[in-house]
Amino acid sequence: MDQGALFKTVLHVMKDGVIACQPDATITLFNQAAEDLFARTRPLHRGKSLYDFCCQPPVEHALSLLQYQLDRKSQTEEPPCVQFTTASVGQDQFFRCRLSFLDYMPQTANSFVIIFEDISAWYTPGNPLFQKIESFRAPMANLRAAVENFTEYPEMSPVMRSAFENVLVQESLHLTAAFNGLARSCKDLMHTQNQLTELPSDILFGYVARHLQAKRVAVKELPGKAFIVGVDLHGLLLVLDYLRKRILATENNSGLSCTMETGDQFVYFDLIWSGEFITTGEVKTLLETKLEYSLGEMTIDSILHAMDADIWSRQLNNSQNTIRLAIPIGGMAEK
Repeated sequence: MDQGALFKTVLHVMKDGVIACQPDATITLFNQAAEDLFARTRPLHRGKSLYDFCCQPPVEHALSLLQYQLDRKSQTEEPPCVQFTTASVGQDQFFRCRLSFLDYMPQTANSFVIIFEDISAWYTPGNPLFQKIESFRAPMANLRAAVENFTEYPEMSPVMRSAFENVLVQESLHLTAAFNGLARSCKDLMHTQNQLTELPSDILFGYVARHLQAKRVAVKELPGKAFIVGVDLHGLLLVLDYLRKRILATENNSGLSCTMETGDQFVYFDLIWSGEFITTGEVKTLLETKLEYSLGEMTIDSILHAMDADIWSRQLNNSQNTIRLAIPIGGMAEK
């Protein structure tokens, strides 16, 4: 069996959807699982663009990151793949994806293969988040009943009143515990849903620097050790682009720059400019902004929350202003 026939055989027995594309994202090959995955969108066809079926920006960012990583690797190292999340064009389906080049040729556009795993089931009532929500029903019903009894029977006996007061206290505690459980489940689900890409900080800094420099933002990377960072790359670039536009909207000659550095627990992206200061209150307001091209119309706050990241503003002694974005470190990377 030749390699082409073997590839097609493996392709069609895989449970996940697999699509092979030319460098311009024209579909050349796909398996039955991929056809079934996208049946709700439209039938897959060879010669169609991949972007007729799934959101384009996350795939393009993944391709760009893969190219960047391969350009930095030696010939003897194993070719990398990039894991990320995307959605169908109507954003009614969500997919966890793995992308790699078929035949990598340096300094040229490359054909690629992308594997799709349907993760839309995370949004069904069977997932842990919905189960946690259901745990709110009993304590809320008991609280409501106790309050109604206080309202309808103001002359109840002291013994009865004490009993209902005890219900209020106990169910308030149960409600607090349920909320804490829900908050933990939301955090875990966001981490899983976004499938954060683990990158060495030097790779992350280099890639972000190239992106910002293409937007005419001066970038400075301070020397330091390389650590592994879990990052939603597509979301991070959307947030940085929004902040860049927000700063430049009020300052035509702000001298905007970005400094990237590694601390003991976080990697930092500092946007620095001279001009109008963005206050803490304004930062809190912009966190609620829904970002165009984000998956599921995510806000800046939800993107940062998925990475356990934080953001704040401050004024420096040299009359410059800074917005700092901090992403936690996962561990030491091998150099």
